[in-house]
Amino acid sequence: MMSFLGTIRAIPSTFSTRFLSQTKKILRNARVYTGGEKPEYFEHGAVCYEGDTVLDVGEEEEIIKKFPDAEKKDMKNKLIFPGFVCAHAHFYGAFSRGMALKDDPPSNFLEVLERLWWRLDLALQPRDNYLSAMMCLVQAVRCGTTTIVDHHASPNAIEGSLDVLAEATKAAGVRACLAYEVTDRNGLHGAEKGIDENLRFLERVYGAENPDPMLGASFGLHAAFTLSDDTLRTCARRVEGLDDRVREKAGFHIHVSEDKTDSIDSMRRSGKTTVERLADFGILTSRSIAGHCVFVTEKEVEMLKSLNVKIVHNPQSNMNNGVGVSDVLALLKKGIPVGLGTDGMTMDMFAESKVNYLIHKLNRRDPRVMGSETLDMLFGNNSLIASMFFPKKVGVLEKGSFADMAVIAYDPPTFLCAGNMPWHMQFGMSSYMVESTISGGKWIMEDGVIKSLDTANVMEECRKHYPGIWERF
Repeated sequence: MMSFLGTIRAIPSTFSTRFLSQTKKILRNARVYTGGEKPEYFEHGAVCYEGDTVLDVGEEEEIIKKFPDAEKKDMKNKLIFPGFVCAHAHFYGAFSRGMALKDDPPSNFLEVLERLWWRLDLALQPRDNYLSAMMCLVQAVRCGTTTIVDHHASPNAIEGSLDVLAEATKAAGVRACLAYEVTDRNGLHGAEKGIDENLRFLERVYGAENPDPMLGASFGLHAAFTLSDDTLRTCARRVEGLDDRVREKAGFHIHVSEDKTDSIDSMRRSGKTTVERLADFGILTSRSIAGHCVFVTEKEVEMLKSLNVKIVHNPQSNMNNGVGVSDVLALLKKGIPVGLGTDGMTMDMFAESKVNYLIHKLNRRDPRVMGSETLDMLFGNNSLIASMFFPKKVGVLEKGSFADMAVIAYDPPTFLCAGNMPWHMQFGMSSYMVESTISGGKWIMEDGVIKSLDTANVMEECRKHYPGIWERF
């Protein structure tokens, strides 16, 4: 596989020397919010980590007493969050920014796909994939997003495409779970190549003797309405044929009922709902991600719960495409883990969480809803979902988790605790306050300066490269 790292200027030398040390380090004099299912907040907190792993989190005095010989860094009372997780993304769409369409503006979801995304993905070549990922990764690092669950498409550059994305994410220092979306819309050969790419990458990630902690993998599928019964059956069968060690890690990542088109198509094909049809082929398991779920029936919700499927809500994208609003509160009430993604709109989880906080109030005409639930989704469920793919927990700060952190320059003007953190976050914080980003113990951004990438060079390369993509569009 051709390497594209040479197209981006080298990572600064300080990145490889200063930040790869195995010395125990304590970030002291910090406000620390742990995230996770049972979040804690330490007003006078500290985080101790060694290499890529958190050793402990708690009150500063206790942490320093426990690790007296650790190197200490004064965080000057900054707020430390777990590194953010984006649980559903599309790197491949980045070059659409500012691009003119060749038809009338789309008036419905299917036209959005036909006139924009299914043309853009056909235009992408390997270097396009690399640079579109890099464009997203620069924003991710700036916004404190350290783990991304991506869902890729480039029908004319399928083979090795996930390796290209992996090269980009590793260069940026961002953890990524990668999948290629299988679809029948480009013919049987295209579907077969997509299947092969997913299987190959799953084997690379989970079949290795020493798995790369920066990489995860899932099996991507576009959506039921672009997949025949034969293709769904083949995907499930091929996954079942994997080596035991790989198979037990494999799960499907698919868009489910993002629009009524999906539901109508499933009924037309099989007389069954989308969830029923996918479940019949073994696509929906406890390791599967169902993106969107805007138009799921009560029966489908019960099935999703019984199968322990993970759902990812993408409110900004749903608004942008005019498809509707998923009844997330009902899903959460059923005990279904619902996380937050962006569907490629952004890598800024502050922005996504704020939209999530507001849209459900408007949709239900009830100002009481979606208070604490937003942070439960952002920190609790996103951690649960993404941690399925990696050897240690991500998106949470606790003993044994990856040392992924976002340092926020937030000086609270009123009392701050775990209980009122959702309202401090929604009304007082934004991504511009992210001062430093730490991924696996490496400071990939410090004091607002990205250390892992030459960002000006990334953008320069993108500006040189976009005309070819737009011409092929």
